Amino acid sequence: MKTVKTIARTLMFVVIVIFCVFTLNYYKIQAQAELPTKPDFEHTNNQQFLDNVNQCIDYIYFYDKTVNKVDKDLLLAQAALESGWGNSRFARVGKNLFGIRTYDLQEPHMLPSNNPKKWGVKVFQHECDSVLHYINTLSNHSAYEEYRTKLAEGVDSLELVETLEAYATDKDYFWKVKSIIKKIRESYTH
Repeated sequence: MKTVKTIARTLMFVVIVIFCVFTLNYYKIQAQAELPTKPDFEHTNNQQFLDNVNQCIDYIYFYDKTVNKVDKDLLLAQAALESGWGNSRFARVGKNLFGIRTYDLQEPHMLPSNNPKKWGVKVFQHECDSVLHYINTLSNHSAYEEYRTKLAEGVDSLELVETLEAYATDKDYFWKVKSIIKKIRESYTH
């Protein structure tokens, strides 16, 4: 009788251990399935492009807690404008969604068609790297102090655009970004 009790206790212990291991592994797999990942940036329409950029934002904010939050509508609109909704040569080949320039021609870059030879458009390993560069630029560069102040005050994206004088030289840039913000808000989920 003592042997039967010992066997029963041992079997019960083994069943409990197996149940615990199975349960822990199940939750570990579920948690990993929900972790943000970098998108492949394959897209055939504007919504898919925005989804990819949003996935980059989620990935960056999840894995790097030191990164400051920026205005998402403004980021999406500038990515759309600067990259032709992800279809420009710089976006496709250089994985640069924001037309980010480099004046250090020793680092990976692409030359624009007008070939200035004084600067190039920075080449990134992944599109999410250009999103991180954009976020860090707006969060840290002295040219964007007013942007950061107004962002902290909760100013709307359409007004925040006006703080980006240093970003582009096109006199119609603010108007273009604002119209894309409005289009994104009206026509796309983000």
